[in-house]
Amino acid sequence: MKETPTEKKIFENFLPGKISRTGFLGYDQRHIHDIIQADERALSQLGVTREMIAEKLQYFIEQGKPGLESKVELENFSVQLQWSRGNIPCPFGEPGLHPKIVATVINKKQQRQIQYSQLNVHMIRVHGFFEGIGSAFRLAPTELVKFLELNDNSLSATPERQSVA
Repeated sequence: MKETPTEKKIFENFLPGKISRTGFLGYDQRHIHDIIQADERALSQLGVTREMIAEKLQYFIEQGKPGLESKVELENFSVQLQWSRGNIPCPFGEPGLHPKIVATVINKKQQRQIQYSQLNVHMIRVHGFFEGIGSAFRLAPTELVKFLELNDNSLSATPERQSVA
């Protein structure tokens, strides 16, 4: 299927240097729609929605805000936010800007951490986009569900390549 001029312009937004220095696709060669479909299939198999994930990620951002860039301790997690001046648009092209907030969340029980931006929360919630494999802020759904402890079935899920460290 041939891309429309609008789709081509949107695709350019995902490339390095247009909206973000590193872009949103990493080394993933798949079309954006294929990335989204694969991630939605993974979520479906786990019985978790993208909205559930976005809510949990936003929860950590909200809990971290009072810490003013200091680590905030929660029951099984800790969170620290980094704020940069300015805002960033969504590469999908809708109006509006998102604050440049980056959250680092540590799962104390698993001794693992993730890092994501306020824009990630938006792209997951609204577009189902977890970024391409190899991108700086890729959050692979299978590993993310396990990290966030959203579903007991996720503990037996097959791991995929991701940026959860």
